[in-house]
Amino acid sequence: MNNYLLVDDDQIFLFLHEHMIRIADPSSTIMTMQSSVKAVEYLDDLMQADEKLPDCILVDLNMPEMNGFEFLEYCRQHMAGPMQPVHIYMVTSSLYESDREKALSFSFIKGFREKPLSKEIVTEMHELMLREKAR
Repeated sequence: MNNYLLVDDDQIFLFLHEHMIRIADPSSTIMTMQSSVKAVEYLDDLMQADEKLPDCILVDLNMPEMNGFEFLEYCRQHMAGPMQPVHIYMVTSSLYESDREKALSFSFIKGFREKPLSKEIVTEMHELMLREKAR
């Protein structure tokens, strides 16, 4: 069973992506947050309590308060420690190649995906997690 954290200020995309994950990974647990600031607080709380982190985080690029790049910077600060095994994907409607290049410059990011996620993309992400867990 995989745990997902979806971070997007758009409730419609949260709903759609949660639905796609449930199709590809029916036994999954999914937490949704409309704020990357709240997501950081949630992750900090989990790490302080020494609780299991999500297996996969999908984060939107364009959000108020803290954008996806700022969220990735937070993750970079924790990747050497407890967040190392977490699969992190940037999910966005941005078509700018510079956004893709900047996101992929974070060595730990697993991918830069265009919204909305398809069943095939979510299945691919799920299978990658299974392969890496099997190692």
